[in-house]
Amino acid sequence: MRRLIYIFIIGLLLCSYTWADGSRYASKSLLSEGKWVKIRVDKTGIYKLSYADLKNMGFSDPSKVSVHGYGGWPLDEDFSKEYIDDVPSTPVWRGSDYLLFYGKGPVKWEYDSSSQTFVHTNNPYSLYGYYFVTDATPTNDMTSVAQASGATNRITTYDDYLVHEQELVSLAKSGRELYGEDFSGATPRTLSTFSSIPGITNEDAKVTMSFVSKVTSGTGVASLSINQSNVLDVSIRSNREEYVKALEGVSTAVWKGEKSEKNSVVVSYNSASHNNVRLNYVRLHFKRTLQPYGAYTFFRSIASIGNVSRFVVQGANANTLVFDVTDAQRVRLMETELNGSELTFSIPAGTLREFVLVRTDQSFISPEVVGEVENQNLHALEQKDMIIIAAKAFQTQAERLAEEHRATDGLTVEVVDPQSIYNEFSSGAPDATAYRRFMKMFYDRSVSAGNAPKYLLLFGDGIYDNRGICSDVKNIARDNMLLTYQSRASLFEYSGLFYNSNFSYVTDDYYGLLDNVSEEALDKPNSICIGVGRFPVRTVTEATQMVDKVIGYMRNEDRGGWKNQITFVADDGNNADHYTSSHAEQADELARFIEENHGAFLTNKVYFDAFKRDNSGTYPDVRKRISELLKKGQLLINYTGHGNTTAWSDEYVWTQTDILQSTYTKLPIWVTATCDFTRFDDVNTSAGESVFLNAKSGGIALFTTTRVVVSSGNSALNKELYRNLFERESDGRARTLGEAMMETKRKLSGINKLNFILIGDPALRISYPEYKAQVTAVNGKAISDEPFTFKALEKITVEGEILDTKEGLANDFTGILNATVLDSKASLTTLGNNTNEKGDTVRFSYTDYPNTIYIGQDSVRQGKFSFTFMVPKDISYSNKQGKLNLYASDEVNKHEAQGSFLNYIVGGTADNAEADTIGPEIRQIYLNDSSFVEGDQVNTTPYFVARLWDKSGVNITGSSVGHDIMLTVDSMPSMSYNLNNYYALLPDKEGEGLVQFSIPEMEPGMHTAEFKVWDILNNSTTYTFTFEVAEGLKPNLIEMYATPNPARDQVEFFLHHNRPESNLKVTVMVYDMTGKFLWSTEKSGSSELFKAYIVTWNLTDNGGRRLRPGVYLYRAAISTNNSKEATKANKLIILAQ
Repeated sequence: MRRLIYIFIIGLLLCSYTWADGSRYASKSLLSEGKWVKIRVDKTGIYKLSYADLKNMGFSDPSKVSVHGYGGWPLDEDFSKEYIDDVPSTPVWRGSDYLLFYGKGPVKWEYDSSSQTFVHTNNPYSLYGYYFVTDATPTNDMTSVAQASGATNRITTYDDYLVHEQELVSLAKSGRELYGEDFSGATPRTLSTFSSIPGITNEDAKVTMSFVSKVTSGTGVASLSINQSNVLDVSIRSNREEYVKALEGVSTAVWKGEKSEKNSVVVSYNSASHNNVRLNYVRLHFKRTLQPYGAYTFFRSIASIGNVSRFVVQGANANTLVFDVTDAQRVRLMETELNGSELTFSIPAGTLREFVLVRTDQSFISPEVVGEVENQNLHALEQKDMIIIAAKAFQTQAERLAEEHRATDGLTVEVVDPQSIYNEFSSGAPDATAYRRFMKMFYDRSVSAGNAPKYLLLFGDGIYDNRGICSDVKNIARDNMLLTYQSRASLFEYSGLFYNSNFSYVTDDYYGLLDNVSEEALDKPNSICIGVGRFPVRTVTEATQMVDKVIGYMRNEDRGGWKNQITFVADDGNNADHYTSSHAEQADELARFIEENHGAFLTNKVYFDAFKRDNSGTYPDVRKRISELLKKGQLLINYTGHGNTTAWSDEYVWTQTDILQSTYTKLPIWVTATCDFTRFDDVNTSAGESVFLNAKSGGIALFTTTRVVVSSGNSALNKELYRNLFERESDGRARTLGEAMMETKRKLSGINKLNFILIGDPALRISYPEYKAQVTAVNGKAISDEPFTFKALEKITVEGEILDTKEGLANDFTGILNATVLDSKASLTTLGNNTNEKGDTVRFSYTDYPNTIYIGQDSVRQGKFSFTFMVPKDISYSNKQGKLNLYASDEVNKHEAQGSFLNYIVGGTADNAEADTIGPEIRQIYLNDSSFVEGDQVNTTPYFVARLWDKSGVNITGSSVGHDIMLTVDSMPSMSYNLNNYYALLPDKEGEGLVQFSIPEMEPGMHTAEFKVWDILNNSTTYTFTFEVAEGLKPNLIEMYATPNPARDQVEFFLHHNRPESNLKVTVMVYDMTGKFLWSTEKSGSSELFKAYIVTWNLTDNGGRRLRPGVYLYRAAISTNNSKEATKANKLIILAQ
């Protein structure tokens, strides 16, 4: 933990700590004790709580009840300003058997001194303002304010405002702004909001209209008329850019002349051919006679600013009161004078103040009762390393993950319900800033960087419309979702004509913005101070699967040489970018960074233009190569290029369907520098989300994009990410994903970085080996600066050792070594499938290790290893540098090591080469399992296995045409497969290895396959066999057992079957001995050859109750796509705990 804390200290010291800020927070929440009832209001007003209402809520003495909270205005995003902590009381006015209080709804009005008018802001998170009622605190009745003397400024009218705004659609499905009525048919609309305005005076009024339209040619003009007289026009110029959904026009004009209570306000638009033509809002600022207009009337006067003023109210009576509501937490009763029906009061000179006339003889509306609130106390939490915000439905799974981090990483972790955060940090109203304020409490309370918060995991999906107003959002379940922070900009995803501050985005970075700054710091360097990640889960099943997945990765249950593999995939461009090679250039720059700075990894370069394009314009071999590499296993896969929410590239080389159907079990981290790939806040599930949500496959986490992104910005972020992601701690472990993302973004500026998000656990570490494997000698000669020469047909013996994190010999390391020996590095050039706008062929040159000399396994004993191989005849003979890659695993101590060796060249032929004229021995060939015999039935995607032996070695170099390991079905080129990459030597079995390959889907019927293999001296062996493909053939459940059996705490069911790497549907059911059904689970996934599919059970029934000790029956059923079920049953003994 010391290195982890040190790294975070370096990052956090760059944040501007203000340790004294911790005193601004209560040591415990008022909600921690007593009875509390939550209520809500849908608009700003004066609300009544009768004593009868309060008794119905369960309060025995209503006279002791107080109201707490501050309603529904959106929280201020500028943390340098004053902050309201916890749930302060709000003053009430008490009648004989009721109380009145000032309640703020979700629409905030403010005076803009620059335009001398009033502007409104809708709360983007809530349709209500919330308050709490309690008898656990002292009452807070309004106090009176004495009148000021010397008033000379007489005020008989006041400034009032109205707004017409219908929030209906989000044009970009991004940003917090929603738009109203559709004017695409150019039909005028009358706005009923302004049809009746009692008391309006003839003084000049201001009208503001906001209108949006996608104008493709000419100019769009929206007009507003009042009483058949045109008052203002809003012009919108044309824009054809794809990612600009519309342009907004805003205009303010003065409405002059006589005014009456009844008005006809009409809005029209000049064209029926434009798109996304919508009214945003119409806002009216006018003067009104100062008098009551109902039970309560809010009023204020610009004329009072800076003047000692006397307000004169007409139409008053003895039941008319005036509340000063300028400060909602200090509402006061104004001292007034009543002379007949004229009521007056005076105020001193100062800033603008807000008042409300209250007629106590009128009827008032009551707030809606939400329900009683359980006692809670987030303010009393001790400092935490990690916070997980999860809805109550997900709490059990979130707590499982938290416990794993406590046990594995020594982190202090707290799982928190979002409603609890809202209650203590946003007066009960949903607000994304409440998450941020909650995290800032820990940040401000830190006495050192070491005990500052480090991670936030948002354990739940989100949606672009947080309030569920839009029609498509209304139809989805949102109870388990967490809020998203959307930009104010809501129309541009990208534009070449407008500055990027207008771009719309969603970002989780906002929750890590913990200094005393505003949201404007988001796109600046050194802004976020914690690592933030998100699980986009919507159901308990998804939550359970993702926690299982992450815990499995944390426990390092799938060790192997795949952890040395990193793949870089690069698009070849499209018409929009003139088929630039920039995507390949950017991907190759990242690959070179890994090769030059972290040479223990092997880079796989899949650049589209290096592959043949078929007649349809697609790249089937790219698709095939990606599939092969993912099945082989990759620590990380990186894509650079065009994309969308369902696929990579315009050619759709890797799609959401591919992701959903994936069955590989070695889980990579995905880095996708492409547009929209993980638009998690959309109604539909994106391809990136599918990567993460695939229960058994896909990926363990993604550094990915949520919106349209810019290539240059992507490249800058990717380069910074790789610098941080592969920086090791002093104990050899990797940085956490959240820390890597945080440090990456702290180095960058601009909106583009906000479109990148971490999908996954921010406290998770990328699982690469912590120990080092190094070569010490070749053919008995110690390593020196002089390079060795690997000659064709020469026997090479490599010796080496495993070093621990302190660079000492790990003499307790005993396990298996995986070695890969590569031929010389070569300069390669892509095929030039495309031409640019000038007609020039576009090619890209790069370097790679295209050919393999040897892949094998051997033993490591007490930290030492040695392996021997013969160099094939088919080598490059280039006398250039090769690369030897090492991976080792100690299954007992759970340690892993990696390393590389570059100090050799490949060329020449051995003088004493052995003679060998016999091809490899094919010791066994079968499909699916070893019981296969000639002509057997198999499924449509059978798993091919060949066991080979050769004293010299099998040729897998790929450097000579015709000398590859090949499997050909029915003599068809389209069903001919190069299996060089699917061959691996078996440990401690000299010369023996396995070929394992899942044959792509075949048509039903009889087939003939030919398998051909060569040794390193180019001797070949061929084997031909037949088989019948039967559609819907059920799998064979070869063996099933439970362990431990008897079981006390939990049990694992092991299902051995004959469908390796197939997508399985697995069901396990448990019954008592009378046949009564008790428990079942249904899962999907796959397992590798020679490995069982494992299902874990905690010995509880479907209702969560622990089963009693005794004997039970368990039954398993497995099936594949469209197949019948294979079943087995057995007995299980459960012991008492």
